[in-house]
Amino acid sequence: MALLSYLDDVKSQWNITLVVASVDHMLRGQESKNDLDYVASFCKDKDILFEGEQVDVSTYKKRHHLSTSTASRICRYRFFRRVMETYQADSLALAHHGDDQIETMLMRQVRGSFGTALAGIPVKRPFSGGQIIRPFLTLTKDQIEDYCRQKGIQPRRDLSNDSDDYTRNRFRKQVLPFLKQENPLVHLRFQQESEMLTDDDLYLSQLAEKQMNDILLTHMKGEVAFSIEAFLQIPVPLQRRVIHLILNYLYDSEHNDSLHQSIHIDMLIDWLHRKQSSGQQHLPHGLAATRSYDLCRLCFYHGVPQDENYELTLAIPGIIETPIGNISAEVRDAINAADHQGLNHFVCDFSTVQTPVKIRTRLDGDRVGPKGMEGTQKIKDIFINAKVDRKYRSLWPVVIDADGTVLWLPLLKYSRTAPINTGTSKFLVLTFIPTVDLGRQMQ
Repeated sequence: MALLSYLDDVKSQWNITLVVASVDHMLRGQESKNDLDYVASFCKDKDILFEGEQVDVSTYKKRHHLSTSTASRICRYRFFRRVMETYQADSLALAHHGDDQIETMLMRQVRGSFGTALAGIPVKRPFSGGQIIRPFLTLTKDQIEDYCRQKGIQPRRDLSNDSDDYTRNRFRKQVLPFLKQENPLVHLRFQQESEMLTDDDLYLSQLAEKQMNDILLTHMKGEVAFSIEAFLQIPVPLQRRVIHLILNYLYDSEHNDSLHQSIHIDMLIDWLHRKQSSGQQHLPHGLAATRSYDLCRLCFYHGVPQDENYELTLAIPGIIETPIGNISAEVRDAINAADHQGLNHFVCDFSTVQTPVKIRTRLDGDRVGPKGMEGTQKIKDIFINAKVDRKYRSLWPVVIDADGTVLWLPLLKYSRTAPINTGTSKFLVLTFIPTVDLGRQMQ
């Protein structure tokens, strides 16, 4: 409302025409509908063009297996794009402020974002034949609320902003007050850092693009191939950006939102540096990287149906795509310490595993004998203790041997079955890469 009021005040001076676009995500019942009506009423009183829409975000979220925030953003921006095209608008003005910038930059740093994503919210960016602008990024929420009081504006309050269920709210309530106490102008420091990161990354990305073009052997819709030897000659900081550019290109070519993070980029680089002639790595949205001697090829594939119940045989070597992530399997003659780090890996003695290895959804009464512990635990209890979102529990992959013994619950528990020892000569290495946001507990 503050942004709308401000632009209404200066529209004659700036010679601009205002069209207000407002979305009710239908997540808060009548309360959010009242918000939409409030904006419509304000525009009617001020004789401002108004476009409003109600969007069933909950249904869209379930249909596309998205988080609430992601589904809301997709629906919201799709509506904004439509309004801009209808009115042939030059700019879409959004009211993100300095506090939003701090929260976004901190969240992305913690999440493991890469490149310009670390710079947070851009002041402006291209959008739907025009641009998005954010005039309030150098202002705090307190300053905006003070402006509203001066103008007699009664802002509408979204009570979901008080809930600790959302990551942004936890940063806002627990981290932001400390930063402001240390430096009341911290929002300006973050904004300056954002603009510096953007400038630096733009220059490095230009260098990386030149390096990328020099190593590419195939460059077409949905597929890229390059020379591994040539890639390894690129300086490491640019290697990361080359992979980032390739992944962005591939996801854009398939009209997919890019889900890759720094962990996926580092995983690919580590894999490319290994002395092996063949292998596969798997990334979000069914993107696979395959190496054969000096050639690395990345392309999309489609595998497992997204039914809630599944049981699949894992080829070794090979990969399986599940509704929440991909599991790859390979046998090695030797391993290094990195293969044991994190619950996204499982390593065991291949000679003692009862094959075939299978991946299925949880069954009632499933139990696992955790490594380093006596007895067994119910998988149901493991989900509860780890605070796994209910919507993922019925989809979570359970890795079992031919006898039905649980070997591994990815990201959650190792089994003590088929342990490695000094006599182990063949190592079965399983790796899980999530393809959906499994929440902060799973990071």
